Amino acid sequence: MSTLRLGLILALFAASATVIGWSLIALRKQVSERFLAFTLLLVAGAMIAVSFVQILPTSIQAIGSASQPLLWFVVGVFLIWIFTRMDFTSGSHSKVAQSAFVIAFAIGLHNLPEGTATIASTLVDLETGLTTAIVVALHNIPEGIAIATTSRLAGFGKAKTLFLTLLATFAEMVGALAVFLFGEGLSNLGSARLLALVAGIMVTISARELIPFSGRILLAKRNG
Repeated sequence: MSTLRLGLILALFAASATVIGWSLIALRKQVSERFLAFTLLLVAGAMIAVSFVQILPTSIQAIGSASQPLLWFVVGVFLIWIFTRMDFTSGSHSKVAQSAFVIAFAIGLHNLPEGTATIASTLVDLETGLTTAIVVALHNIPEGIAIATTSRLAGFGKAKTLFLTLLATFAEMVGALAVFLFGEGLSNLGSARLLALVAGIMVTISARELIPFSGRILLAKRNG
């Protein structure tokens, strides 16, 4: 088996871990809203920590300066800011449903470069590829939890919740397939820029959607 094909298999495995996060929430018959809200807060904290402790510093180190990574970080912030101002739903639960759609889209958007990272690292070194696949898979589980949690709170059924989760999963697979079909993929500079963009997306979706969303639920439960 070629290294490129093995890298694709590892990338697809890592991407599918998002569905594990979905199953932990969506397949449970009864889950309290308070539990779901605290789960989202933990996911948001993990995404922010990974962005500032690992992803952004890696981008800066790869490029050799902070200016370009910070610029792409801001681009990621701006993309989610624009997207959160678009209205996808209507009705009495529009705010909750809006958050569910935004979170699913944002996670899917940042999964595109994640798919390229797994297969590209395998091309460089098999051991690095295996490690990257495991790390990405573990990272994808809370993303699946975030999508499933907000979808469940929005009142979506299991089928719709699974559909939104699969959209984010397939986005990562598309990123991996792009590298598989077109060779070794992005240059180191391009990969570093994408990492910074991902960090901006993750931080913004956590700060603008996940944390306020959880806060509203916990505040309502406390006042109720």
